[in-house]
Amino acid sequence: MTIVLNEHDWAKERIDTRTLGKKPFETLSRVSKYYLDYGYGKKEARKATEQFLLQCEPTASIPKWADTLELALTRALKYDAIQIDGIGITAPEMARIDALEGKQIRRLAFTLLCLAKYWNLVNPNCDSWVNNKDSEIMRMANINTSIKRQSLMYYTLNELGMVQFSRRVDNTNVKVCFIEDGDTIMTITDFRNLGYQYLKYHGEPYFECANCGLVIKQNTSAGRKLKYCPECAIEIQTQQKVNFVMRQRFKDRLQN
Repeated sequence: MTIVLNEHDWAKERIDTRTLGKKPFETLSRVSKYYLDYGYGKKEARKATEQFLLQCEPTASIPKWADTLELALTRALKYDAIQIDGIGITAPEMARIDALEGKQIRRLAFTLLCLAKYWNLVNPNCDSWVNNKDSEIMRMANINTSIKRQSLMYYTLNELGMVQFSRRVDNTNVKVCFIEDGDTIMTITDFRNLGYQYLKYHGEPYFECANCGLVIKQNTSAGRKLKYCPECAIEIQTQQKVNFVMRQRFKDRLQN
């Protein structure tokens, strides 16, 4: 499941905008959980989730979606909703990360720290262990490099005492060992592009999309500061064109 800090707010936004998204099962699971937590019975929550699906996809066949809807409801019943305001990064933690040599390893350490703190809040017995897949971690850290280079960065962090490996040979989990109390200097509320968020905090040319909140690199060659990520820019431009056409049609009707 994609990491979402406040599943209730996330589900409410999907319900209001009637957005199924690129991962329908995740959306349906969180929407089902939202209805259950707000007093719906099991059958009522299932029916409400079906209605949400049809609002998003009017041509959807409920019988064809039946298994997915049932699995989504089962997951919603099994797990409590995650409701976290934010992940705080302290000054001592940031200092440990900033002392590392190399941008990639700093982004990796920052991402591992965010994940460890997230899992500690979700599961108090987690003890700062991160069990996300390496590919997922690298994606969140905005790192694209060889497996050999990835292994070297993990080895370096281990040698510095910042992470610890599992003793089990078949277990790739890592424990983050540099969580430290101190003044909170940065708060994470979105786990997309954590690597870019780290760079943005340190003054590099990255910005947060005014529409979806995604942090991406600023295109300095554009001659002006961008306000939206490419996907949102296209969506907003398309909507503006539609609005313009509708206004023109309305004016034409008034004139005729």
